[in-house]
Amino acid sequence: MARFRCSGLLKTARLVFGGVVCACLAASSAWAATPLEIVKGMNDEVLAIYGRQREVTAAVEREVFAVIDPVTDYEALASGAIDPLCPKLTAPQCATFKETFTRLLRVSSIKKLGRARAGRFEYAGEQVTGESAVVRSYAYFNEEKVPLEYQMARRGDTWIIVNYVVDEIDTVRNYRKQFTKHLEKKTFEQLIEQLEKKIVSLESGK
Repeated sequence: MARFRCSGLLKTARLVFGGVVCACLAASSAWAATPLEIVKGMNDEVLAIYGRQREVTAAVEREVFAVIDPVTDYEALASGAIDPLCPKLTAPQCATFKETFTRLLRVSSIKKLGRARAGRFEYAGEQVTGESAVVRSYAYFNEEKVPLEYQMARRGDTWIIVNYVVDEIDTVRNYRKQFTKHLEKKTFEQLIEQLEKKIVSLESGK
């Protein structure tokens, strides 16, 4: 059985989640924040967390999750990639697919931080259109300057991240394309098996 190659997908995830996905203000003040303030505030907070630590321990991961989780809609990211594929799946398969991929997105957001996280950011402004917003920035990985666009949606009185465009690669669209190709050649069960293996690998630190 050919292995489903997650490496290309997770390369994007390493950029997106490797310190870049960290984008929100503290919960107590997020309701008053603009999308740009949310992005800048939480990037600064996560950089500060890593600045205080010499190694990425379980305690550090919990700190970073506390920053990322409230303003990252992993379910929206997963749904954007998977919903167009669901008409060819059963309802239980679609639900399993989204639940599994959501878990992979979340665990990869932390487990890749120590390997490929941005050292600093520059911000190029925000654009708000109704209930949607885009924050444009540049993430610096050593001396490499990577364009990074945060796509956000209004949730009540605050904003939450629902997608990223990293170096002109749309994260949701990229995952959808990869999954579509896989399902044209292999079975749904094989795809879920590979996603589950990747989750186990990341959680075990391998």
